[in-house]
Amino acid sequence: MRNIRISLFVKFAAALAVSSCALAPRAAAQSPSPESSASRGSSTQTTTNDAATIGGRVLDPQGAGVGGALVTLYARAPVVRLSARADAAGNFRFGRLAAGEYLLEADAEGFAPATAQKVRLRAGEASAVELRLAVASLREQVVVTASDTAQAVDEVSKSLTSVTRREMEERDEFSVAEALRDVPGLRVQQLGGPGAFFSIKTRGLRNEDTAILLDGLRLRDPSSTQGDFSGYLSDIDVVNLDRVEVLRGSGSSLYGTNAVGGVINLVTDEGGGRTRGQLLFEGGGLGFFRGRAQVAGGTHSNRFAYSLGVSHRNVTRGVDRDDAARNTSAQGRATFRLTPKASLVARGYFSDSFLQLNDDPRPIAGSLPNGVIDARPVSRAELRRFESGTPASQLNTGDATFIPSANDGDAARATRFFSGALRFDHRPFERFGYTVSYQANTTRGRFTDGPAGTGFEPSGATRTDFDGRAQTLNARADFLVGRSNFVTAGYEFERDTFVNRQFPETAADDFTADVTERSHALFAQDQIRLLADRLQLSAAFRAQFFNLNEPRFTPTASAPFQNLSFVSPPAAYTGDGSVAYFFRSSRTKLRAHAGNSYREPSLFERFGASFSNLFGFSAFGDPRLAPERAISFDAGVDQSFARDRARASATYFYARLQETIVFDFTGLVAQPDPFGRFGGYVNTRGGLARGVELSFDAAPTRALDLRASYTFTNSDERTPRLGQVRAFAIPDHQFSLVATGRLGRRTFFNFDLSATSDYLAPVFDPSSFASRVYRFPGLLKADAGASYRLPLTESRALRFFGVVENLFGREYYESGFRTPGRTARGGAQFSF
Repeated sequence: MRNIRISLFVKFAAALAVSSCALAPRAAAQSPSPESSASRGSSTQTTTNDAATIGGRVLDPQGAGVGGALVTLYARAPVVRLSARADAAGNFRFGRLAAGEYLLEADAEGFAPATAQKVRLRAGEASAVELRLAVASLREQVVVTASDTAQAVDEVSKSLTSVTRREMEERDEFSVAEALRDVPGLRVQQLGGPGAFFSIKTRGLRNEDTAILLDGLRLRDPSSTQGDFSGYLSDIDVVNLDRVEVLRGSGSSLYGTNAVGGVINLVTDEGGGRTRGQLLFEGGGLGFFRGRAQVAGGTHSNRFAYSLGVSHRNVTRGVDRDDAARNTSAQGRATFRLTPKASLVARGYFSDSFLQLNDDPRPIAGSLPNGVIDARPVSRAELRRFESGTPASQLNTGDATFIPSANDGDAARATRFFSGALRFDHRPFERFGYTVSYQANTTRGRFTDGPAGTGFEPSGATRTDFDGRAQTLNARADFLVGRSNFVTAGYEFERDTFVNRQFPETAADDFTADVTERSHALFAQDQIRLLADRLQLSAAFRAQFFNLNEPRFTPTASAPFQNLSFVSPPAAYTGDGSVAYFFRSSRTKLRAHAGNSYREPSLFERFGASFSNLFGFSAFGDPRLAPERAISFDAGVDQSFARDRARASATYFYARLQETIVFDFTGLVAQPDPFGRFGGYVNTRGGLARGVELSFDAAPTRALDLRASYTFTNSDERTPRLGQVRAFAIPDHQFSLVATGRLGRRTFFNFDLSATSDYLAPVFDPSSFASRVYRFPGLLKADAGASYRLPLTESRALRFFGVVENLFGREYYESGFRTPGRTARGGAQFSF
């Protein structure tokens, strides 16, 4: 069935492409284009061919051509990206283009990227553009996540940060989540060493309040407790990325569920231009090894462009010498330009991971003070005694207050996910275009455990499987109304499936749950540019409706949620608006963004249950749950100065979770309950987060780039948890500093500093079946790296690099899990 769907999709795209060829001349005759307005430094001429072209040169500040510069062309919408490498004289050319508005940017090693230029093309027009690179200037890129259309930095009316491939390479980042640690407003936390669980909290909200996108399409795991993708963040390595864009603030009107606090969009390298690639190998402490291969290129005029990356990461020892972790990933993209007005894009991402798990941290045995407890771990020697079987009550704890995560010799996690997408873009007329896309996400998690370990361990081997599948079909149309009003409207269908299989020690207790949900969504957005593009206005709306199928449980006898009439659960309605005004004379931008957002209940929250042969089924889900709702607002100012060599930004943010979903056994479940529950998932009030984000970027010299940020967050629960109003795992203060520089033309260095204040986190006590609240000290972590580039030929080079992490060698316990001390790794990269 899956192959039939893909075959029909390809045939449909090909038929539309053929029809576009026949319609193009008629469209040009019936719908005259507005007068061309190419940007400064460009010239135009009209050809007899309906396809337009953009060419020109990339120049340095002295007017000399910059050979090998990477030039990227963006169509406004549908977002189409094309790349080309300038020749030795700096010349470049993009052919077979449809009429419309484009953004053009260039980048080259040793220079700051050229400011994006706007070019409007008429049918058959040939435009010539000069792109000038600066010696010392801030790095700016065209972004797509703020409005789901291509925008220059000056046009963005929301809080957005972009982390480029160059920045990740300069810092030798192998994990995407780690590369985002210095982004303002993000709280990035890893519970252990490489491969361990990552969490990202945006602006003081929860893990599930940040949506993860891959090329603008949602990544979700329907089998997870909250239906988000946070459980797979540690499996996303830097494989074949162009950049990562981080939108802070409500995003549900554009991107749907989970986009409550923000959106993280992973943008795949689009390929194109001459064939190029990299081979990378590195190794170091913790038994760390990583290898990566990349290749990208395209045919003449980029009619076919491609990119592909494959990576393998292997950690043999880990933090406590028994934390093995492996990951193999592949990421690729192919673009077929069927005609100047139609293109077909195929994209895929695959990951296969394994991780040895530890037991959770626990309080020490004996008496502890009431209230919040200062976190002090037992010594390494005592932890080893505990792992060897010494009871907690017999440990020499001294002034320690908790036992860190201990080894569990037979607990492991094996996961695999695949995300594949097909997208067809067609612009039959200059003022109208449409996009049809299909994406399938599959996730598979296997958790195994046995009698080894220090916690509540089974008497024999056990296994729990979590399988999820999310299929999304999206169709949208884009309309250009006049010269400054851009309207988008569309429809989205989504089908989620969750299968849970449990295999306890006793075969009689085996259990299976199979649940499916369908949803339909309508969305629209209107973007208006006024006053010579100085004023940017945007408004968006989305409505999503849900349909539930009756779940299937095995064994079927006494299964919950059976023979019930499932009415459609409550729908989700969201809207947001943003405004920005740019003062060109002073290089000042004022912006504001407000909206509401939502998270749809997960299938686990709707139909969660447990089973044992002795007690039968116990239900704790509720199919009647309403979506979580939130409202947020932010306002800020961005100020550039020193001829765009520096920029300062300040943002105030506010977010209120109006209605959330919690797991409760304290009486929130109303009685009598139609599903026989005394506790479980229920809708209740949420929390409140507000604060300030400050950032400063500077390029004081050609050889030095600086970036600093500070975030203050006041995040509180409206209903106290464990007697505390302050939200868990959220520090009040966060600071980061990144310095990247060059010594001569071949040597590069990087220094990265992260610091946080203390925070509160719960630690479960198995002896009392209750949790205690601990205060964990903040982080002060510095990483330093250096690299040397050795040119071999004009297009080939070797790069030798090394990095030292946790330079100060401090010992940290993230919520009770020990993190790596001072470690080093080094390697080499061959580029061609």
